[in-house]
Amino acid sequence: MSIFASRSTSDPIPIPGVDPPATCTVRKLSGRELDTAQGDHLRATIAGRFAAHGWAAVFQRQLKAGLATDADAQHVLDDPLSGYDRHAIVKAGLLAWTITDPALPAPAADTSDDTTRAKTAAARGTVIEDLDDDALEFFAVAIMRRTKPGLFLTVDEAEQARKNAPGPSSSV
Repeated sequence: MSIFASRSTSDPIPIPGVDPPATCTVRKLSGRELDTAQGDHLRATIAGRFAAHGWAAVFQRQLKAGLATDADAQHVLDDPLSGYDRHAIVKAGLLAWTITDPALPAPAADTSDDTTRAKTAAARGTVIEDLDDDALEFFAVAIMRRTKPGLFLTVDEAEQARKNAPGPSSSV
């Protein structure tokens, strides 16, 4: 996998619940896009709608401090998307889909034409805003699995990864 988000494109991923069967292609988010998703969540939270670098960790610490019931806090803490705005994630990371619906604009191929690129981005944004909650969640999870796979590890898997991580080198 590349360190460049634009080069980290998935193979086609089946989209559940779509008839006829369809697939999507997603990519890893860049650092700036990830920060935007956190910032959008932060602004939504401040505005009372419940969503900056590091905001996800701050948000989770606030929940642990008693801003919700234990069950509510645990549910949010277990959600790998906590602290991130799903719309921002999907707008940045959903590259293509094979859903055939005459009402949907087809995803355009890469182009160097700024006007075409802007129209394509606007059309894709409109489609993303129209997604139901389950579809939005599916795409956001697929994108975040590429971007931050560690968020999806079980406690045991995270512990194993920590044990297998290279330690600081003692040779200087």
